[in-house]
Amino acid sequence: MLRTRRGPARTLWAALALALTAGAVGPATGAAAAAGASAAAGKLTVYVSAADGDDANSGGRKDPFRTISAARDALAGRTSAEARGTVLIRGGTYVLDDTVELKGAANSWVTYAPYRNEKVTITGSHELPAEGWKKLTDLSEETLAQPQYSSHSRLNTSELREGVWVYDLGAQGIDPGTLYKNGFNWVQDPFAPELVVGGDTQVLAEYPNGNSCATTETDCHLWGTGDKWDAEGPRDLMNVDLDARFGLQDDWNSSGTTPRAQFEDKKQQLDDPGQRDTWSPQEMRRMTPQIFTVGGRAAAGDRYKSWAPEAVPTVDDLGTRGFGEYADVPVQLDPRWIEDIDNTKDETEGWLLGYFGNNYANDMVRILSWSEDRLYTKYPSMYIPQDAWTKVKVLNVLSEMDTAGEYYIDRYDDNDVLYYRPEGGTIEGKDTTLQTFDKNFFLLDGTQGVTLRGLTMTGSLVSGVQLLDAVGTLVDAVDISNVSMDAVRIGRTTDTITTMPDYETLQGGHDNIVQNSYLHDLGGGGVLLGGGDRATLERGDNVARHNEIARFSKLATYTPAGYLYGVGNSFEYNYVHDAPHMAVQIMGNDMRVNHNHFYDVVKNAGDMGAVYAGRDFTYLGNEVAYNHFEKIGGSNDALYMDDGASGVRFHHNVVNGSNSGVNLNSGHSNTANDNVFIGVKHVGHGGIYHKKGETRLPLDNSWVLQSRFNSFLDVREGEKYSATPETVAAWHGHYTNGRATYSDGKPIVYPQVERWYVPRVTATGEECTAANYATAGTNGCSRATVWDDADSLYVPSGVEIDHTVVVGGGSGFVETTEAFTEPAAEYKLSRWSEKVNTRAVAAASVAETGLDLDTLKFSASGAVARAYGAAWVAEWNRNVTAEGIGRP
Repeated sequence: MLRTRRGPARTLWAALALALTAGAVGPATGAAAAAGASAAAGKLTVYVSAADGDDANSGGRKDPFRTISAARDALAGRTSAEARGTVLIRGGTYVLDDTVELKGAANSWVTYAPYRNEKVTITGSHELPAEGWKKLTDLSEETLAQPQYSSHSRLNTSELREGVWVYDLGAQGIDPGTLYKNGFNWVQDPFAPELVVGGDTQVLAEYPNGNSCATTETDCHLWGTGDKWDAEGPRDLMNVDLDARFGLQDDWNSSGTTPRAQFEDKKQQLDDPGQRDTWSPQEMRRMTPQIFTVGGRAAAGDRYKSWAPEAVPTVDDLGTRGFGEYADVPVQLDPRWIEDIDNTKDETEGWLLGYFGNNYANDMVRILSWSEDRLYTKYPSMYIPQDAWTKVKVLNVLSEMDTAGEYYIDRYDDNDVLYYRPEGGTIEGKDTTLQTFDKNFFLLDGTQGVTLRGLTMTGSLVSGVQLLDAVGTLVDAVDISNVSMDAVRIGRTTDTITTMPDYETLQGGHDNIVQNSYLHDLGGGGVLLGGGDRATLERGDNVARHNEIARFSKLATYTPAGYLYGVGNSFEYNYVHDAPHMAVQIMGNDMRVNHNHFYDVVKNAGDMGAVYAGRDFTYLGNEVAYNHFEKIGGSNDALYMDDGASGVRFHHNVVNGSNSGVNLNSGHSNTANDNVFIGVKHVGHGGIYHKKGETRLPLDNSWVLQSRFNSFLDVREGEKYSATPETVAAWHGHYTNGRATYSDGKPIVYPQVERWYVPRVTATGEECTAANYATAGTNGCSRATVWDDADSLYVPSGVEIDHTVVVGGGSGFVETTEAFTEPAAEYKLSRWSEKVNTRAVAAASVAETGLDLDTLKFSASGAVARAYGAAWVAEWNRNVTAEGIGRP
């Protein structure tokens, strides 16, 4: 990892600023060089004006540059911490054809801001002037006979044609963009171009319409059985021959017949080491796609026949790449594209988008064709498709463009025509843009002390602002919207999936701040806060605070308002609302998620939490405190610690309207103390690894869990992911010396960290498997070693659920229980932890507790004050507040 050594003045960075740039960096040349020379010897303020500037000017207030990149070049190499530069941008719209790139020391120590608070909009979107729009019903037969309009006849009723407007993108030289396969755990490509009207992103033609449905409501999606959603699925799309085409569901992790089974973490038990590596994305994209039997609403009136041409697709490659008993299952079924489509009547580029093999991660597959009652697709879904999970939309189908606000781009045979049904039936008087820009607005690479302040940015198919190895950046009071990925990314992630041991963030820099900003209407997430070094536990100290982050994750799942990756980054005082998926994801150590208001999130997913961390025993020292969780959707949780995630401190939170508060799924040293739960089904729940039976070894996901543990806390020879003695010593010291603290000053310590272990066979040092396990024995894999010792990583020890206030009849933490035999034993959390469901207060109403939901303060006379005492109430009221959350 490329790192920038920090100097001693750490507090200086928090006050420093963030920069915007464009074009290439390095010494200024040509007009920019002349401008730099005349921009005043020693004068470090330059001006930009899109209206009357010229890049050949001097950059003075009366003779400004035209572009931000020219201003950047004029200051290049002239600024420092002692002599900061300023770029003042006059009001107007600045359309980018390339990224504004700031690089290294030459472009450091500069502030980019509007002149006197004038409105500055930086965009990658192309305006669609009013004169280019034509009403479809006003076009002559001669015009409609032109090749580019050949698809118009798919709007084959007067109702579908009335109120539709068209724009010939090809004639105007505007790139129509491309629809790529995107989805959870696939390497991301730019998303589909988006039409923006009056500042609002419009809807790509879809069926069913609408996005207002709660998790289990069926109107907004096509469904299978709905069983895994606790919904009454109308059986619109049902998978064909799952067992024959993919193998038995119980074996899908080991069958090799799905893309997820071709990642190395699922292949470590294969006899041939040469088969244990992950397939390439190209190989996985050729794997078995889905075939559906059509029913329900999809079949009504033969609706599905309008989504694709009629044909049984041709398959040339009947590959047999499965494992073991599935070696003969044809898992490389890459159907040909359908040729000779009559686009006057058949759709040419329809997709299915949604949930196929689970209820927590979305995917996309292309609709290829139909025949009889079958619907054929191209591209696999990541997980094994199952009727119980299916919940999808049909996307990008012109004949479904039946609702105001929907649009469609006809790319077939280079037609490049945009169709749109505007609100009110007219485009007149409306500002319209098409978003096809597939670059960052700003890229800061190796800069120091750059400030981006007060700027509006909109219209990119990727992320808005990208920081790599940047230090002391300040992004302040910006407005970023209509980007298809994330608003701001501090650092980058490795090109692998989150379930892999080598997934991490790089180039996060340190002491970067995103604050006071409005990040909204995002295909992906809000702020990715990478930074810090997990090997040494050096902090990144990157912060997102006092922001409003709204309507995000519109195109992709696992794209939260705040990603916390690495070590020592913070997400605090943010107002986060209106999203179908998680709000915060923690993948690292010593993070803070404090003083936020999470409202109406996780609306359209399952098996998820508003704050989520998963699949790593070593994500330690994380704090989730002083937050207000309100209206968490579906059967989801406020906090979800998945698959062994450990070491979180969840305290002084108000959870108001959620299925449950905390899901502590088999991790150790997780504490949920001093919290209020209102209107929950139960305070929390959580699995234990014992639940699958005494002999179930290795555990689900064991290779990932063990490898991540070995990366930092266990020195072992010959493993792909291994710690060094120096790493282990650093971790032991960090988590026992008490120097690192939570926000309230309490030390972050795990005194038992030096004793934690993965159960292994004594003679070989290999992880215990079912073949090694014995109820009693001395081989290192006995019940006492694997399941009873509190220092075994398979034992969820050190868990606390204490000082819990429950309002409205919900139950406490539900302990999963597993009974073993020979000899008999019962396993649940309280077997290893003394504080589970201790010192709880139950109340019928919020008023009875003494809590004021407007201020989040307790009175001195309610049920909580009587139960816990004045000192507890004083501590709560001192730390918990509803003030300062969101934008100033």
